[in-house]
Amino acid sequence: MIMKSRILYVFILLISYSCSVNKYSNVPVQDEIDLSFKRFTEIKKEEIDKKSKDITLGYFWGIGEDIYPTFEKHTFEIPKSYQRNENNFILKVDYFFTKDDQTKFKFYEWNENEKIEVSNSLFNEKFNEIKKYITEKLGKPYLEVYEDLEKSKEETVRDNIKWQSQNLNAYLFRFRGKGGFDQIRLAIYSD
Repeated sequence: MIMKSRILYVFILLISYSCSVNKYSNVPVQDEIDLSFKRFTEIKKEEIDKKSKDITLGYFWGIGEDIYPTFEKHTFEIPKSYQRNENNFILKVDYFFTKDDQTKFKFYEWNENEKIEVSNSLFNEKFNEIKKYITEKLGKPYLEVYEDLEKSKEETVRDNIKWQSQNLNAYLFRFRGKGGFDQIRLAIYSD
């Protein structure tokens, strides 16, 4: 009887250990990025269903023309921000929408999950996965610029990729730093 109890105890330990090891994983980009522009009330319901955390700042903030060229043409409500459930990255999504509930701009931001070791290669994989996904959906990018971190005099460099299709525009950029800083951002807009 003692042997069975020990075996059961070891088995339970192994199961709990394997669950904790696999707690953080890479979420496929097609599950993170929504290229449709639904009404914001529908998006809000989806974020709640995903158990995303509302991290809205509570005041208006804007986006530069280099990221969203037609930003000034719209009158937006206070942008809503959500943090998705943790995985290998901390993903924040900002939504800009008008008074009549039309979503016009989405801003995704992948940051390091400080609870685990997120390597530079993991950021490279995520960046390339996003690039491949957007290219499959929108076609070949019209702009692709990569800065050489080693040759740069700056502490942080920025890689830029832009797509333009008939119905959708996307701007993917990544900050890389000499001190190990990594951040990926994706802006999506329809006008």
